[in-house]
Amino acid sequence: MNMIRMSAVTLIFPVVLGLLMSAAALAQGWKPQRNVELIVPAGAAGSLDTTGRTVHKIWDELKLVPVTSTIVNRSGGGHAIAYGFLNQRAGDPHYLSITSATILTNHINGRLPVTYTDFTPLAVLLTEYVAFAVRTESPIKTGKDLVETLKKNPGALSIALSSAAGGTHHITVGLPLQSGGVDITKVKLVSFNATSDAVTALLGGHVDVMSGGTVQIAPHVESGKLRVIAVTSSKRMTGPLASAPTWPELGYKGVFENWRGVIGAKGITAEQTAYWEGVLRGVVQSDEFKKYAERNQWDDTFKGSAEMRKFLDGQYGELKSVMTFLGLTK
Repeated sequence: MNMIRMSAVTLIFPVVLGLLMSAAALAQGWKPQRNVELIVPAGAAGSLDTTGRTVHKIWDELKLVPVTSTIVNRSGGGHAIAYGFLNQRAGDPHYLSITSATILTNHINGRLPVTYTDFTPLAVLLTEYVAFAVRTESPIKTGKDLVETLKKNPGALSIALSSAAGGTHHITVGLPLQSGGVDITKVKLVSFNATSDAVTALLGGHVDVMSGGTVQIAPHVESGKLRVIAVTSSKRMTGPLASAPTWPELGYKGVFENWRGVIGAKGITAEQTAYWEGVLRGVVQSDEFKKYAERNQWDDTFKGSAEMRKFLDGQYGELKSVMTFLGLTK
């Protein structure tokens, strides 16, 4: 009888021990086991690079990641090089990439063969908004004046875009003009390489209106040289642009979040996704990141993995609609 009991104990003990070890492993959760690579899908010194290096610096300084990590610029092909590289690492949670609305727009216009559904959304970190500005002596007082003027005569005003045709600023112009019933084919759009170039053209009287980053426009509003007639945020901003109305206030579509986020390879587990979401939440909640966002007039609009996927679902449909209106779809 005792032999039987001992045999039973001998058989059961390894099973119980295994269950206890599994429970301990689950309690600890997944953590990276080797070097982590954070990809920037653009060249050095740009906004995506700055975002990536800030994220990497903070998680390193706060020791949020227990292994070594590197940041690598994989630029080219309208982000196709970077996303193609990440797409080949399916199931590997040691590769992440900074991302932006380009992952949507460049798929809609046919430049990118992949989009957000080919990866694992991890988090949206921050949002930059866009401002529409005129010279202070302009008869255009608000965005409503702009839309109504162009509705009557689409060629009456020239609008400077602070990026190439098809880029973020082109889309921010399309949203209110589409909802206002303006004939976009007759509107005078002038593309510049950077917001600073568009500001120079506006101040010099070479264009009538501009769409550009708030951080570059704000100093000229404070100096009294420019007036902001609308912003793409859903609620009024603070600081120098606090008096500027939002597009919805004026009765038009126009909310646009020029966001920055992080994606992982497709096929990583829920546990691995939760780990990286937690790391990125820790980065955004840090004092250094908050100072960085405030300095650049960016909003902390953190969205975790599930919320980010839902956000991108909605963004894709809206962007496809306005890009079709602008003649930018494939």
